[in-house]
Amino acid sequence: MIDVFAVIVPAHNEEDEIKGCLESVMASVSYARHTSAVAHIWVIVVADACTDSTLDLVTDFASRNPIVEVVTVSFNNVGIARNTAAEYFIGQRGIHTQPALDAMWLAFTDADSRVPEHWIASQIRHAELGVDCVVGTVAPRPETGSSELLAKWHAAHELGEDHPFVFGANLGVRGSYFELVDGIPPLPCGEDAALVAAVLDAGGRVLRTDTCRVLTSARLEGRAAGGFSAYLQELA
Repeated sequence: MIDVFAVIVPAHNEEDEIKGCLESVMASVSYARHTSAVAHIWVIVVADACTDSTLDLVTDFASRNPIVEVVTVSFNNVGIARNTAAEYFIGQRGIHTQPALDAMWLAFTDADSRVPEHWIASQIRHAELGVDCVVGTVAPRPETGSSELLAKWHAAHELGEDHPFVFGANLGVRGSYFELVDGIPPLPCGEDAALVAAVLDAGGRVLRTDTCRVLTSARLEGRAAGGFSAYLQELA
């Protein structure tokens, strides 16, 4: 049974994207509240080294949505940012015993992404069936890239069950396994794949699924060197 669920969103200079991301997350929260028995759902946005209006936008959004909290850091490192937000959430709520960690779930997406309405409910369902890590799929948002670029991306990615990919914009892990593997590695890129590999090495049950696909920006100028945008640049 999952009692506590946290959505973690790292954001570095995302003033054009963060509101759309959070609105999609809140729609998913609302859906989960009507379709699952999870007691507590929270959203943690970690504003990392922002020099634009991202922090102001998130702070305003949080003032109107009490389940949203803001953490401010200056790492400019997505691995450290994700991990800091997760550790903050665990520490603030005093979740340290094994039963409590087993009943906690951490879900990760990105500030330029849009999660589907059933995203949270889907992760809860998989977790309650015994999965310790959900590795979901991602596709570019059609309105953010050329049809040629999107066609190249889909030609190179066959999205389905047991897919081979890892996307930080669609990832979830049980609290006990997050603690067991010492959290997310402090990497500026590839922290998502490293986390999944660590969970597998620790004996966790990993599900790779296309049942809760997230849509993300097809922008060619990203926020993390070597990330999704860098790959799209190669395709373009």
